[in-house]
Amino acid sequence: MSGNPAPDGNRRVLVIDDNTAIHDDFRKILSPSRLSEAALDEFETMLFGQSEQRSADAAFELDFATQGEQGVEMVRQARVTQRPYAVAFVDVRMPPGMDGIDTTARIWQADPDIQIVICTAYSDHTWEQILKKLGRSDRLVVLKKPFDNIEVLQLADTLTQRWQSSDVMQRHLQMLQQVIADRAAATQFERRAQDTQARLRAGMADELRTGMRAGQVGVHYQPLVEVATRRAVGLEALVRWQHPTQGFIAPSLFIPLAEESDLILELGEFVLRTASEQIKTWERAGVPVVPLAVNISALQLQRGGFADSVRRVLRETGMQPEQLALEITESALMENMKERVAELQSLRADGVGIEIDDFGTGYSSLSYLKQLPIDTVKIDRSFIHNIDSNPVDAAIVSAIFAMAQTMRLRVVAEGVETQGQLQVLGRYGCAYAQGYYFSKPLRAEDCRKLLIELAARPAFTETLRMALVKEPQGGSRLVAVGNRKP
Repeated sequence: MSGNPAPDGNRRVLVIDDNTAIHDDFRKILSPSRLSEAALDEFETMLFGQSEQRSADAAFELDFATQGEQGVEMVRQARVTQRPYAVAFVDVRMPPGMDGIDTTARIWQADPDIQIVICTAYSDHTWEQILKKLGRSDRLVVLKKPFDNIEVLQLADTLTQRWQSSDVMQRHLQMLQQVIADRAAATQFERRAQDTQARLRAGMADELRTGMRAGQVGVHYQPLVEVATRRAVGLEALVRWQHPTQGFIAPSLFIPLAEESDLILELGEFVLRTASEQIKTWERAGVPVVPLAVNISALQLQRGGFADSVRRVLRETGMQPEQLALEITESALMENMKERVAELQSLRADGVGIEIDDFGTGYSSLSYLKQLPIDTVKIDRSFIHNIDSNPVDAAIVSAIFAMAQTMRLRVVAEGVETQGQLQVLGRYGCAYAQGYYFSKPLRAEDCRKLLIELAARPAFTETLRMALVKEPQGGSRLVAVGNRKP
Protein backbone atom coordinates (compact mmCIF):
# COMPACT_ATOMS: atom_id res chain seq x y z
CA MET A 1 0.00 0.00 0.00
CA SER A 2 1.15 3.50 -0.70
CA GLY A 3 0.31 6.41 1.50
CA ASN A 4 1.59 7.61 4.82
CA PRO A 5 -1.16 7.53 7.45
CA ALA A 6 -0.73 9.09 10.87
CA PRO A 7 1.01 7.00 13.55
CA ASP A 8 -2.30 6.19 15.26
CA GLY A 9 -3.61 4.65 12.03
CA ASN A 10 -5.64 5.60 9.00
CA ARG A 11 -9.26 6.44 9.96
CA ARG A 12 -10.07 8.36 6.76
CA VAL A 13 -13.56 7.66 5.38
CA LEU A 14 -15.06 8.95 2.12
CA VAL A 15 -18.84 9.05 1.59
CA ILE A 16 -20.05 9.29 -2.04
CA ASP A 17 -23.80 9.95 -2.26
CA ASP A 18 -25.85 12.48 -4.24
CA ASN A 19 -28.19 12.99 -1.25
CA THR A 20 -26.65 15.50 1.17
CA ALA A 21 -29.07 14.35 3.87
CA ILE A 22 -27.19 11.03 3.81
CA HIS A 23 -24.00 13.00 4.40
CA ASP A 24 -25.57 14.44 7.55
CA ASP A 25 -26.49 10.94 8.71
CA PHE A 26 -22.90 9.78 8.38
CA ARG A 27 -21.72 12.86 10.29
CA LYS A 28 -24.07 12.05 13.14
CA ILE A 29 -22.80 8.48 13.29
CA LEU A 30 -19.07 8.96 12.68
CA SER A 31 -18.19 12.65 13.19
CA PRO A 32 -15.71 13.31 16.01
CA SER A 33 -17.92 16.12 17.35
CA ARG A 34 -20.94 13.84 17.72
CA LEU A 35 -19.41 10.48 18.56
CA SER A 36 -19.54 9.42 22.18
CA GLU A 37 -16.27 7.77 23.17
CA ALA A 38 -18.03 5.82 25.90
CA ALA A 39 -20.60 4.49 23.41
CA LEU A 40 -17.88 3.35 21.00
CA ASP A 41 -15.95 1.64 23.77
CA GLU A 42 -19.16 -0.11 24.81
CA PHE A 43 -19.78 -1.14 21.19
CA GLU A 44 -16.28 -2.61 20.77
CA THR A 45 -16.59 -4.45 24.08
CA MET A 46 -19.86 -5.98 22.86
CA LEU A 47 -18.22 -7.11 19.59
CA PHE A 48 -14.72 -8.08 20.65
CA GLY A 49 -14.68 -8.35 24.44
CA GLN A 50 -13.01 -6.08 26.96
CA SER A 51 -10.52 -3.65 25.37
CA GLU A 52 -8.48 -0.61 26.32
CA GLN A 53 -10.25 2.74 26.28
CA ARG A 54 -10.14 4.52 22.94
CA SER A 55 -8.36 7.86 22.63
CA ALA A 56 -9.85 10.89 20.93
CA ASP A 57 -7.34 10.41 18.10
CA ALA A 58 -9.21 7.24 17.06
CA ALA A 59 -12.16 9.27 15.66
CA PHE A 60 -12.94 9.09 11.97
CA GLU A 61 -11.89 11.74 9.45
CA LEU A 62 -14.79 12.23 7.04
CA ASP A 63 -14.93 13.63 3.50
CA PHE A 64 -17.94 13.79 1.17
CA ALA A 65 -18.66 13.75 -2.56
CA THR A 66 -22.01 14.04 -4.34
CA GLN A 67 -21.04 12.34 -7.62
CA GLY A 68 -18.91 9.36 -8.62
CA GLU A 69 -16.51 11.43 -10.73
CA GLN A 70 -15.86 13.77 -7.83
CA GLY A 71 -15.26 10.83 -5.47
CA VAL A 72 -12.82 9.16 -7.86
CA GLU A 73 -10.80 12.39 -8.13
CA MET A 74 -10.73 12.75 -4.32
CA VAL A 75 -9.43 9.19 -3.99
CA ARG A 76 -6.76 9.85 -6.60
CA GLN A 77 -5.64 13.09 -4.92
CA ALA A 78 -5.55 11.41 -1.51
CA ARG A 79 -3.30 8.71 -2.91
CA VAL A 80 -0.98 11.28 -4.54
CA THR A 81 -0.62 13.25 -1.30
CA GLN A 82 0.04 10.02 0.63
CA ARG A 83 -3.10 10.40 2.73
CA PRO A 84 -5.22 7.58 1.26
CA TYR A 85 -8.74 6.76 2.37
CA ALA A 86 -9.19 3.49 4.24
CA VAL A 87 -12.91 3.10 3.44
CA ALA A 88 -15.38 4.54 0.93
CA PHE A 89 -19.17 4.27 1.31
CA VAL A 90 -20.57 4.47 -2.26
CA ASP A 91 -24.25 4.89 -3.15
CA VAL A 92 -25.51 2.83 -6.11
CA ARG A 93 -27.82 5.47 -7.64
CA MET A 94 -26.27 8.90 -8.26
CA PRO A 95 -27.96 10.50 -11.27
CA PRO A 96 -26.96 12.00 -13.61
CA GLY A 97 -23.39 10.68 -13.24
CA MET A 98 -21.84 7.23 -12.86
CA ASP A 99 -23.61 4.67 -10.74
CA GLY A 100 -21.96 3.15 -7.70
CA ILE A 101 -20.70 0.04 -9.50
CA ASP A 102 -18.83 2.03 -12.17
CA THR A 103 -17.61 4.42 -9.49
CA THR A 104 -16.19 1.51 -7.49
CA ALA A 105 -14.36 0.15 -10.54
CA ARG A 106 -12.83 3.59 -11.20
CA ILE A 107 -11.88 4.03 -7.52
CA TRP A 108 -9.98 0.73 -7.51
CA GLN A 109 -8.08 1.87 -10.58
CA ALA A 110 -6.94 4.91 -8.60
CA ASP A 111 -6.37 3.06 -5.29
CA PRO A 112 -6.50 -0.75 -5.32
CA ASP A 113 -6.17 -0.97 -1.52
CA ILE A 114 -9.25 0.99 -0.45
CA GLN A 115 -12.15 -0.89 1.20
CA ILE A 116 -15.52 -0.28 -0.51
CA VAL A 117 -19.00 -0.43 1.02
CA ILE A 118 -21.73 -0.28 -1.65
CA CYS A 119 -24.93 1.26 -0.25
CA THR A 120 -28.23 0.53 -1.98
CA ALA A 121 -31.95 0.65 -1.27
CA TYR A 122 -32.85 -1.17 -4.49
CA SER A 123 -32.07 -4.41 -6.28
CA ASP A 124 -30.57 -2.74 -9.34
CA HIS A 125 -27.79 -5.32 -9.58
CA THR A 126 -27.67 -8.96 -8.59
CA TRP A 127 -24.61 -10.23 -6.75
CA GLU A 128 -23.62 -12.16 -9.87
CA GLN A 129 -23.75 -8.94 -11.94
CA ILE A 130 -21.64 -7.12 -9.37
CA LEU A 131 -19.05 -9.91 -9.41
CA LYS A 132 -18.99 -9.93 -13.20
CA LYS A 133 -18.27 -6.20 -13.28
CA LEU A 134 -15.95 -5.85 -10.29
CA GLY A 135 -14.54 -9.33 -9.84
CA ARG A 136 -14.40 -11.27 -6.59
CA SER A 137 -12.71 -9.19 -3.89
CA ASP A 138 -12.27 -9.26 -0.13
CA ARG A 139 -12.37 -5.43 -0.19
CA LEU A 140 -16.08 -5.22 -1.12
CA VAL A 141 -19.11 -5.14 1.21
CA VAL A 142 -22.79 -4.46 0.35
CA LEU A 143 -24.91 -2.45 2.85
CA LYS A 144 -28.69 -2.34 2.42
CA LYS A 145 -30.54 0.95 2.96
CA PRO A 146 -32.07 2.03 5.26
CA PHE A 147 -29.19 1.04 7.53
CA ASP A 148 -28.87 1.07 11.30
CA ASN A 149 -26.31 3.33 12.93
CA ILE A 150 -24.50 0.35 14.42
CA GLU A 151 -24.09 -1.22 10.95
CA VAL A 152 -22.32 1.88 9.65
CA LEU A 153 -20.23 2.20 12.80
CA GLN A 154 -19.26 -1.46 12.75
CA LEU A 155 -18.21 -1.35 9.09
CA ALA A 156 -16.27 1.89 9.44
CA ASP A 157 -14.46 0.71 12.55
CA THR A 158 -13.72 -2.84 11.33
CA LEU A 159 -12.70 -1.91 7.79
CA THR A 160 -10.37 0.92 8.83
CA GLN A 161 -8.64 -1.46 11.24
CA ARG A 162 -8.43 -4.05 8.49
CA TRP A 163 -6.85 -1.48 6.17
CA GLN A 164 -4.27 -0.66 8.84
CA SER A 165 -3.43 -4.35 9.40
CA SER A 166 -3.01 -4.91 5.65
CA ASP A 167 -0.83 -1.81 5.40
CA VAL A 168 1.48 -3.02 8.18
CA MET A 169 1.79 -6.47 6.59
CA GLN A 170 2.53 -4.99 3.17
CA ARG A 171 5.25 -2.76 4.61
CA HIS A 172 6.85 -5.72 6.34
CA LEU A 173 6.79 -7.76 3.13
CA GLN A 174 8.34 -4.87 1.18
CA MET A 175 11.08 -4.57 3.80
CA LEU A 176 11.69 -8.31 3.67
CA GLN A 177 11.92 -8.34 -0.14
CA GLN A 178 14.33 -5.39 -0.14
CA VAL A 179 16.62 -6.99 2.43
CA ILE A 180 16.53 -10.28 0.51
CA ALA A 181 17.40 -8.43 -2.70
CA ASP A 182 20.34 -6.76 -0.94
CA ARG A 183 21.50 -10.08 0.45
CA ALA A 184 21.16 -11.65 -3.00
CA ALA A 185 23.44 -9.00 -4.53
CA ALA A 186 26.09 -9.66 -1.87
CA THR A 187 25.76 -13.42 -2.30
CA GLN A 188 26.06 -13.12 -6.06
CA PHE A 189 29.35 -11.25 -5.64
CA GLU A 190 30.67 -13.95 -3.32
CA ARG A 191 29.70 -16.68 -5.77
CA ARG A 192 31.53 -14.90 -8.62
CA ALA A 193 34.62 -14.81 -6.42
CA GLN A 194 34.30 -18.53 -5.78
CA ASP A 195 33.92 -19.18 -9.51
CA THR A 196 37.12 -17.22 -10.15
CA GLN A 197 38.95 -19.30 -7.57
CA ALA A 198 37.61 -22.48 -9.16
CA ARG A 199 38.83 -21.43 -12.61
CA LEU A 200 42.32 -20.84 -11.21
CA ARG A 201 42.25 -24.48 -10.14
CA ALA A 202 40.80 -25.83 -13.39
CA GLY A 203 43.02 -28.87 -13.19
CA MET A 204 41.03 -30.05 -10.19
CA ALA A 205 38.14 -31.03 -12.46
CA ASP A 206 40.00 -34.07 -13.79
CA GLU A 207 41.15 -34.93 -10.27
CA LEU A 208 37.57 -34.76 -9.01
CA ARG A 209 36.38 -37.11 -11.73
CA THR A 210 39.21 -39.49 -10.89
CA GLY A 211 38.44 -39.15 -7.17
CA MET A 212 34.81 -40.19 -7.69
CA ARG A 213 35.99 -43.45 -9.29
CA ALA A 214 38.81 -44.01 -6.76
CA GLY A 215 36.65 -43.73 -3.66
CA GLN A 216 38.00 -40.32 -2.58
CA VAL A 217 34.54 -38.73 -2.93
CA GLY A 218 31.88 -39.94 -0.53
CA VAL A 219 28.61 -38.98 1.14
CA HIS A 220 28.22 -37.83 4.74
CA TYR A 221 24.91 -37.37 6.55
CA GLN A 222 23.65 -34.58 8.83
CA PRO A 223 20.48 -34.84 10.93
CA LEU A 224 17.39 -32.68 10.94
CA VAL A 225 16.08 -32.24 14.50
CA GLU A 226 12.61 -31.47 15.82
CA VAL A 227 13.26 -28.57 18.19
CA ALA A 228 10.53 -29.26 20.76
CA THR A 229 11.30 -32.95 21.33
CA ARG A 230 14.97 -33.09 20.24
CA ARG A 231 14.03 -36.07 18.05
CA ALA A 232 16.01 -36.51 14.85
CA VAL A 233 13.42 -36.50 12.05
CA GLY A 234 15.42 -36.13 8.86
CA LEU A 235 18.79 -36.72 7.22
CA GLU A 236 20.59 -34.68 4.54
CA ALA A 237 23.15 -36.27 2.21
CA LEU A 238 26.26 -34.08 1.77
CA VAL A 239 29.11 -34.78 -0.66
CA ARG A 240 32.68 -34.78 0.70
CA TRP A 241 36.09 -35.05 -1.04
CA GLN A 242 39.18 -36.36 0.75
CA HIS A 243 42.07 -35.69 -1.65
CA PRO A 244 45.03 -38.12 -1.32
CA THR A 245 47.61 -35.30 -1.08
CA GLN A 246 45.69 -32.10 -0.33
CA GLY A 247 43.43 -33.60 2.31
CA PHE A 248 39.85 -32.41 2.82
CA ILE A 249 38.62 -30.09 0.04
CA ALA A 250 35.60 -27.95 0.93
CA PRO A 251 32.44 -28.43 -1.17
CA SER A 252 32.37 -24.64 -1.69
CA LEU A 253 35.50 -25.11 -3.82
CA PHE A 254 34.83 -28.22 -5.87
CA ILE A 255 31.06 -27.95 -6.41
CA PRO A 256 31.34 -24.61 -8.31
CA LEU A 257 34.17 -26.22 -10.25
CA ALA A 258 31.93 -29.14 -11.17
CA GLU A 259 29.12 -26.76 -12.15
CA GLU A 260 31.36 -25.17 -14.79
CA SER A 261 31.07 -28.38 -16.79
CA ASP A 262 28.87 -31.43 -17.15
CA LEU A 263 30.77 -32.99 -14.26
CA ILE A 264 28.02 -31.73 -11.91
CA LEU A 265 25.58 -34.07 -13.66
CA GLU A 266 27.81 -37.06 -12.91
CA LEU A 267 28.48 -35.82 -9.36
CA GLY A 268 24.78 -35.18 -8.66
CA GLU A 269 23.72 -38.65 -9.78
CA PHE A 270 26.65 -40.14 -7.85
CA VAL A 271 25.40 -38.58 -4.59
CA LEU A 272 21.76 -39.54 -5.23
CA ARG A 273 22.65 -43.13 -6.11
CA THR A 274 25.18 -43.53 -3.28
CA ALA A 275 22.78 -42.22 -0.65
CA SER A 276 19.88 -44.30 -1.98
CA GLU A 277 21.99 -47.46 -2.02
CA GLN A 278 23.14 -46.71 1.53
CA ILE A 279 19.57 -46.47 2.76
CA LYS A 280 18.71 -49.81 1.17
CA THR A 281 21.90 -51.42 2.56
CA TRP A 282 20.95 -50.30 6.06
CA GLU A 283 17.41 -51.50 5.50
CA ARG A 284 18.51 -54.99 4.45
CA ALA A 285 20.81 -55.16 7.49
CA GLY A 286 17.94 -54.38 9.85
CA VAL A 287 19.11 -50.84 10.64
CA PRO A 288 16.21 -48.42 11.35
CA VAL A 289 16.32 -46.52 8.06
CA VAL A 290 15.03 -43.05 7.35
CA PRO A 291 14.03 -40.73 4.54
CA LEU A 292 16.76 -38.38 3.39
CA ALA A 293 17.22 -35.19 1.39
CA VAL A 294 19.64 -34.82 -1.55
CA ASN A 295 20.79 -31.53 -3.07
CA ILE A 296 20.07 -30.95 -6.77
CA SER A 297 21.92 -28.38 -8.89
CA ALA A 298 20.43 -26.03 -11.47
CA LEU A 299 22.25 -27.88 -14.27
CA GLN A 300 20.65 -31.17 -13.25
CA LEU A 301 17.23 -29.52 -13.47
CA GLN A 302 18.02 -28.04 -16.87
CA ARG A 303 19.03 -31.38 -18.32
CA GLY A 304 16.23 -33.01 -20.26
CA GLY A 305 14.63 -35.97 -18.55
CA PHE A 306 15.63 -35.01 -15.00
CA ALA A 307 12.51 -36.56 -13.45
CA ASP A 308 13.08 -39.79 -15.37
CA SER A 309 16.69 -39.94 -14.17
CA VAL A 310 15.54 -39.68 -10.54
CA ARG A 311 12.95 -42.41 -11.10
CA ARG A 312 15.61 -44.62 -12.69
CA VAL A 313 17.88 -44.32 -9.64
CA LEU A 314 14.97 -45.08 -7.31
CA ARG A 315 13.96 -48.10 -9.39
CA GLU A 316 17.50 -49.49 -9.66
CA THR A 317 18.30 -49.02 -5.96
CA GLY A 318 14.86 -50.10 -4.72
CA MET A 319 14.37 -46.95 -2.65
CA GLN A 320 10.78 -45.76 -2.24
CA PRO A 321 9.91 -42.22 -3.49
CA GLU A 322 8.44 -41.35 -0.08
CA GLN A 323 11.90 -41.84 1.45
CA LEU A 324 13.43 -39.08 -0.69
CA ALA A 325 13.34 -35.28 -0.75
CA LEU A 326 15.10 -33.10 -3.31
CA GLU A 327 16.67 -29.83 -2.10
CA ILE A 328 16.79 -27.12 -4.77
CA THR A 329 17.86 -23.49 -4.46
CA GLU A 330 15.20 -20.88 -5.24
CA SER A 331 17.40 -19.33 -7.96
CA ALA A 332 17.58 -22.72 -9.70
CA LEU A 333 13.80 -23.00 -9.60
CA MET A 334 13.31 -19.55 -11.09
CA GLU A 335 15.30 -20.38 -14.24
CA ASN A 336 12.74 -21.56 -16.82
CA MET A 337 10.29 -21.95 -13.96
CA LYS A 338 7.45 -23.38 -16.06
CA GLU A 339 9.52 -26.36 -17.22
CA ARG A 340 11.05 -26.89 -13.76
CA VAL A 341 7.67 -26.85 -12.04
CA ALA A 342 6.17 -29.43 -14.41
CA GLU A 343 8.94 -31.96 -13.75
CA LEU A 344 8.94 -31.37 -10.00
CA GLN A 345 5.16 -31.70 -9.84
CA SER A 346 5.40 -35.10 -11.50
CA LEU A 347 8.01 -36.25 -8.95
CA ARG A 348 5.97 -34.85 -6.08
CA ALA A 349 2.98 -36.80 -7.35
CA ASP A 350 5.15 -39.94 -7.07
CA GLY A 351 5.75 -39.12 -3.39
CA VAL A 352 9.13 -37.36 -3.60
CA GLY A 353 9.39 -34.29 -1.34
CA ILE A 354 10.48 -30.94 -2.81
CA GLU A 355 12.38 -28.44 -0.63
CA ILE A 356 13.77 -24.95 -1.29
CA ASP A 357 17.34 -24.78 0.02
CA ASP A 358 19.21 -21.61 1.11
CA PHE A 359 15.94 -19.66 1.14
CA GLY A 360 16.45 -15.90 1.15
CA THR A 361 19.60 -15.83 -0.99
CA GLY A 362 17.97 -16.29 -4.39
CA TYR A 363 16.40 -13.80 -6.73
CA SER A 364 12.72 -14.69 -6.72
CA SER A 365 9.78 -12.63 -5.57
CA LEU A 366 7.92 -14.11 -2.62
CA SER A 367 4.76 -14.05 -4.72
CA TYR A 368 6.16 -16.89 -6.88
CA LEU A 369 6.30 -19.31 -3.95
CA LYS A 370 2.63 -20.20 -4.23
CA GLN A 371 3.25 -21.40 -7.81
CA LEU A 372 5.94 -23.89 -6.80
CA PRO A 373 5.26 -27.54 -5.83
CA ILE A 374 7.20 -27.38 -2.56
CA ASP A 375 6.77 -28.89 0.90
CA THR A 376 9.60 -27.22 2.84
CA VAL A 377 11.72 -24.06 2.89
CA LYS A 378 15.16 -24.11 4.52
CA ILE A 379 16.24 -20.68 5.80
CA ASP A 380 19.80 -19.92 4.72
CA ARG A 381 22.42 -20.02 7.49
CA SER A 382 23.42 -16.40 6.79
CA PHE A 383 20.14 -15.28 8.39
CA ILE A 384 20.59 -17.60 11.38
CA HIS A 385 24.21 -16.72 12.25
CA ASN A 386 23.40 -13.42 14.02
CA ILE A 387 19.72 -13.97 14.76
CA ASP A 388 20.28 -13.61 18.53
CA SER A 389 22.13 -10.29 18.14
CA ASN A 390 20.92 -8.67 14.90
CA PRO A 391 17.31 -7.34 14.97
CA VAL A 392 17.16 -7.19 11.15
CA ASP A 393 18.02 -10.89 10.76
CA ALA A 394 15.54 -11.72 13.52
CA ALA A 395 12.78 -9.73 11.78
CA ILE A 396 13.46 -11.44 8.44
CA VAL A 397 13.36 -14.91 9.97
CA SER A 398 10.16 -14.07 11.87
CA ALA A 399 8.52 -12.86 8.64
CA ILE A 400 9.56 -16.04 6.79
CA PHE A 401 7.98 -18.19 9.50
CA ALA A 402 4.75 -16.17 9.34
CA MET A 403 4.64 -16.46 5.53
CA ALA A 404 5.34 -20.20 5.59
CA GLN A 405 2.67 -20.81 8.20
CA THR A 406 0.12 -19.06 5.98
CA MET A 407 1.21 -21.21 3.02
CA ARG A 408 1.31 -24.38 5.17
CA LEU A 409 4.97 -25.02 4.44
CA ARG A 410 7.43 -26.71 6.78
CA VAL A 411 10.38 -24.48 7.74
CA VAL A 412 13.87 -25.68 8.63
CA ALA A 413 16.52 -23.37 10.12
CA GLU A 414 19.95 -24.23 8.69
CA GLY A 415 23.30 -23.57 10.31
CA VAL A 416 22.18 -23.58 13.96
CA GLU A 417 25.36 -23.51 16.06
CA THR A 418 24.45 -22.08 19.48
CA GLN A 419 21.84 -22.37 22.21
CA GLY A 420 21.12 -18.64 21.83
CA GLN A 421 20.17 -19.07 18.17
CA LEU A 422 17.94 -22.02 19.05
CA GLN A 423 16.15 -20.05 21.80
CA VAL A 424 15.33 -17.17 19.41
CA LEU A 425 14.10 -19.62 16.77
CA GLY A 426 11.92 -21.30 19.38
CA ARG A 427 10.22 -17.99 20.16
CA TYR A 428 9.34 -17.65 16.48
CA GLY A 429 7.76 -21.10 16.38
CA CYS A 430 10.64 -22.90 14.65
CA ALA A 431 9.82 -26.60 14.67
CA TYR A 432 12.87 -28.00 12.83
CA ALA A 433 16.58 -27.13 12.88
CA GLN A 434 19.83 -28.42 11.45
CA GLY A 435 23.42 -27.54 12.24
CA TYR A 436 26.58 -28.15 14.24
CA TYR A 437 24.75 -27.45 17.51
CA PHE A 438 23.28 -30.93 17.15
CA SER A 439 25.78 -32.80 14.99
CA LYS A 440 28.40 -32.42 12.29
CA PRO A 441 27.89 -34.34 9.03
CA LEU A 442 28.60 -38.04 9.72
CA ARG A 443 30.23 -40.80 7.73
CA ALA A 444 28.04 -43.72 6.67
CA GLU A 445 29.62 -46.18 9.11
CA ASP A 446 29.10 -43.76 12.02
CA CYS A 447 25.50 -43.36 10.90
CA ARG A 448 24.96 -47.09 10.85
CA LYS A 449 26.32 -47.57 14.38
CA LEU A 450 24.45 -44.68 15.89
CA LEU A 451 21.19 -45.37 14.10
CA ILE A 452 21.17 -48.71 15.83
CA GLU A 453 22.22 -47.18 19.15
CA LEU A 454 19.61 -44.44 18.97
CA ALA A 455 16.74 -46.65 17.87
CA ALA A 456 15.76 -47.08 21.51
CA ARG A 457 16.31 -43.41 22.43
CA PRO A 458 13.31 -41.04 22.34
CA ALA A 459 15.51 -38.00 21.71
CA PHE A 460 19.00 -36.51 21.80
CA THR A 461 20.38 -36.44 25.33
CA GLU A 462 22.80 -33.64 26.18
CA THR A 463 25.63 -36.15 26.62
CA LEU A 464 24.96 -37.64 23.19
CA ARG A 465 24.62 -34.22 21.59
CA MET A 466 28.01 -33.15 22.91
CA ALA A 467 29.53 -36.38 21.59
CA LEU A 468 28.13 -35.68 18.12
CA VAL A 469 29.22 -32.04 18.07
CA LYS A 470 32.83 -32.89 18.94
CA GLU A 471 34.45 -34.69 16.02
CA PRO A 472 36.45 -37.59 17.48
CA GLN A 473 39.85 -38.72 16.28
CA GLY A 474 39.53 -40.42 12.93
CA GLY A 475 36.20 -38.98 11.83
CA SER A 476 32.80 -37.58 12.68
CA ARG A 477 29.91 -39.32 14.44
CA LEU A 478 26.19 -39.45 13.80
CA VAL A 479 22.46 -38.99 14.21
CA ALA A 480 19.10 -40.72 14.36
CA VAL A 481 16.16 -39.83 12.19
CA GLY A 482 12.47 -40.39 11.61
CA ASN A 483 9.83 -39.61 8.99
CA ARG A 484 10.38 -36.77 6.58
CA LYS A 485 6.83 -35.52 7.20
CA PRO A 486 6.15 -36.06 10.92
